[in-house]
Order: sequence, then structure tokens, then C-alpha cells
Amino acid sequence: MAPESFSESIIEKEASYLLGTYQRMPAVFVRGEGVYLFDFEGNAYLDLLSGISVNLLGYGYKPLKEAIHAEVERVIHTSNLFYNVPQVELAEKLVRHSGFLRVFFVNSGAEANEVALKMARFYGKRKHGKRYAYLAFRRSFHGRTLLTLGITGQEKFHKDLGPFPPGIFFGDLNDIESVEKALTDEICAIIVEPVQGEGGIYPCTLEFLVALRRICDERDILLIFDEVQCGMGRIGTLFAFQHFGVRPDIVTLAKGLGGGLPIGAVLVNEKIVEITHRGDHGSTFGGNPVAARSACVIVDTVSQEEFLSSVRKKGEFLRECLESLRSSFPGKVKEIRGLGLMWGLEVPKRAKEVAEKMFMRKVLVNACNEDVVRLLPPLVISEADLYRGIEILREVLADL
Repeated sequence: MAPESFSESIIEKEASYLLGTYQRMPAVFVRGEGVYLFDFEGNAYLDLLSGISVNLLGYGYKPLKEAIHAEVERVIHTSNLFYNVPQVELAEKLVRHSGFLRVFFVNSGAEANEVALKMARFYGKRKHGKRYAYLAFRRSFHGRTLLTLGITGQEKFHKDLGPFPPGIFFGDLNDIESVEKALTDEICAIIVEPVQGEGGIYPCTLEFLVALRRICDERDILLIFDEVQCGMGRIGTLFAFQHFGVRPDIVTLAKGLGGGLPIGAVLVNEKIVEITHRGDHGSTFGGNPVAARSACVIVDTVSQEEFLSSVRKKGEFLRECLESLRSSFPGKVKEIRGLGLMWGLEVPKRAKEVAEKMFMRKVLVNACNEDVVRLLPPLVISEADLYRGIEILREVLADL
């Protein structure tokens, strides 16, 4: 039977030519405007996911488009055998806003975490002689390479992949006793998401992060914050560590940093700078001129206090709306969790059903597991669009 539409023909071709690893919703998006995506047939979808926390400024943001276009006209790629201007300018901005000492650029969150873990092992070996192990947390997610999957605390991502590299231990988020019990003399770093994303939107408590910092200081263990999903303004501060007032030794960034183009960054303090040698790591595409220029616009825009204040204000509005849903549907909504514009709605065993029904009503959300509906709207979204999305979510919950 012939496909009835252009979108259907693309979906059919995808099944013939791409490796079948993605569970996609049946939509083919061809353009975006503001906080809406449009399929080939002209249907508009309210985006409350922003490409999984990537499109911070929504779609069609003119300064971003102009900067990317201008850089493409100059040079697309040079490699890291040479210098390029946008990379240096972006590094300067990140150092200035974060207070960290140096930056290393990569292309994704998994790669950023790989670099952080590699640098931590360098530190453990070069400073202490024998440290190589890592402590991570259950429910965490740090990427899809073998090492980052190994430190991801979710068994569903481990199926048919073991054995993982040795020296990986786990604690429970917000339980400092579990951390103390898991510590060994071989641990070189503790890696934690200030707000766990893929695991179901679980924020760390301030007390927990303060205690982690104390433990790391006492034992000279490196503390790594994975801010791939929760950084870059997502929770109302440019970097998530600034919200908590706890400074790690390494911060990893990606997703929203490029505003839609692939780029990641690893911010490091003096401990890493002092033990790093030339040739310790490299990347063909890391800090690519076009991606770096895009990221410069993101940092310049998101770092403005007026912008961050608006994120916090809209985050509070979203919290109130979600709390209203929880109160209205106590038998269906178990809990809401989040900060800023990063929220999870726990609907036990029905998250995928909710996401599918929202899609049918042309609102994009995501089920990050069987229980949690994840909301990560563009940071430029209006309260009116947030309210519209929540009211459609209310209709879906009522129909369950």
C-alpha cells in the first residue's frame, strides 16, 4: 500500500535505511518557530521538551541563526591542529562566567563525561599513584559509551553489555551514609548530577552536595558535576552548581550549550590543570568553529540576569501548575519533582501512555521511564504557553 503522505513516506524509508534503535513518535518535523514545531502537513506542536533540553532559545531565534550563518560563510572546520577564533572566545566566556580555570571542548555529553573521568584517573594516578575507581549514584545517567554506561546507575542500560570496566561503585542520591560505605582507597572521583534527569528528575539536596564536597576535600577525591541536562540556565542559574553554591572540581556541559548544534565542554579547576600533559586527550571536532559560535550566542543570552530571573519566575509558575495537577489527581499523580524549567510528573506505570496522549493532542513531552513524564520546555517559553500545555496535560490525566 502506498503511503498517504510525505511524512508517512519518510517514516517508511527510515525503517528501511536506519538501524532500528529509536522508539520514535510518528512525526516528521520540517521547521520550528518560537516554541512550536511543524510537520510537513502543517500541524503545529507545542514543544515542552526542547530536543531533550537542547533548544534553549526555541526555534528561529534570529541572533543565533545569523551567527551560525556568518560562521559557515567564514570556515566550517579546521581541526584542533590549528587555532580558531570562536573556540577561544567561547572558552573565555565559560571561564569568566564559571570561575573555572580551563575548558576542554568535545561534541556530546557522553564524551564530556568520558573526558572528565579520564582526567580524574590521570589525577588519581599522577597524584596518588594507585587511584582509578569511581563512585556514582543509582538512577543516574551519564551517557552511552561503555564507561559512561558503566557508571550509569540503571540496570536497563546495562543489558547484554557487561562486563563493564572495573572500579565502579554506587551510592544512593541524598544519602551520605551510602556514600561513606561505598568509599574505597582506590576511588579517584565522585560523579553526580545536581538534578538527575533521565533517572526521573531527582534534585540533590544542598546538604548532600555540601557533604560530598567535604568528603572529597578530606580525601583529595575529585568531585564531578554532570550538568549536561541541568546546566546552561535550565534550573535558573547559568550553571547548576551556582544554584547550590557548591563548587565541584570538574563540570561537564553539552545539550543546551550549542543551542541545537553538537558541542560539549569540560570545565576544570587548578587540580586538573596542574597534572595535564600535552597529548593527554584530543578531539577532531571538539570546539568546531560553527558549533562554538552558536554556543557563544547561547552563553551571552542565557547568562543575562534578566533572562535567568525569567527562567526562575516561569519555573515557579510551572511548579504551581504541576502542584495543582497533583492535588486534582491524587490517585494518578504520585509526586512532582524539579527545579527551574526541569520537572518530572510521577504517574506510576503510565508515563508512556501520558506522553503518547499528549502527542496526539500535539504537545511534546517525554517519558524518561515507565513512571515519570519529563518536561524540559525551551527557556524562552511564555507562561501562556506553559499554561496551555498544562491544561492539555490536565485533560489527558482526566481521561486516563
